[in-house]
Amino acid sequence: MNDKEIVRRLKSGDVSGLESLIDKYAAYVGTIIRRIVLPVLSESDAEELAADVFTAVWRSPKMLTAENLKPYLAAAARNKALGRLRSSRQWQPLEDELLSVSSDIESESDKRLLAEALANALEEMESSDREILVRTYYYCRTLKETAEELEITEGAAKTRLFRARSRLKKILTERGIVYED
Repeated sequence: MNDKEIVRRLKSGDVSGLESLIDKYAAYVGTIIRRIVLPVLSESDAEELAADVFTAVWRSPKMLTAENLKPYLAAAARNKALGRLRSSRQWQPLEDELLSVSSDIESESDKRLLAEALANALEEMESSDREILVRTYYYCRTLKETAEELEITEGAAKTRLFRARSRLKKILTERGIVYED
């Protein structure tokens, strides 16, 4: 069944749409979740998170289209996995200079402003810098995986990532975004 038909069935409340969605995308959603949680959480936790993603889609399919289905599932899987890691208290955020933002950011509006500033800074960067940062931090790829995807050596990826982080740090600092070392 194609994505258009899956979305149509989900929106009409037809359970066969959910079954087709799971059949087609379970491995995809599971892979995203496992890449994020398996070092910390169990395989059964990863399976539960995947079920949570599909349940969320089933409960509110109104915004879905055939064009945004796969990206929506990827974002939902990533967000569920990161949310579970944060709440597990077994996981600590990356101690990276770009991600260790001042602990006084408490309100959601401050977080949104910070996310907007980061997105704007990334847009200003060269595509190669933006790509390595997004692959590594947003998609939670290892350095080795990023290097393979970009078809470069691991050493070159490490160097590009270091330089891209330095450029991003400079842009954010120029805009008054403060971070802790």
